[in-house]
Amino acid sequence: MRERIARILALGVLLCTLTGCGTLFGRAASSTSGPDYYRGTAHDFGLLFGSERLNRGYFPATLWCWASVACPILTLYSLPADIVVDTVALPYDIYQVHN
Repeated sequence: MRERIARILALGVLLCTLTGCGTLFGRAASSTSGPDYYRGTAHDFGLLFGSERLNRGYFPATLWCWASVACPILTLYSLPADIVVDTVALPYDIYQVHN
């Protein structure tokens, strides 16, 4: 019983650490091009459906994402957390754009 609870807890911790990846990548200092609002959500959609910003050069991110089975699943899993974080950060984004 304890072993099963430990496995469920470990899986829950792993899944929680994977949420919000689009927000981290979308708000990185190197990603200044792109939309001013909802950057993490835009990064997730760009990764899933193709984006010129993500698919430049020798590394087509969308192709590699779909080639690995886990990437689209984790991106879809992360999408709700990215939407929530982007909504919470919206006042700061508006302030940054207008100043």
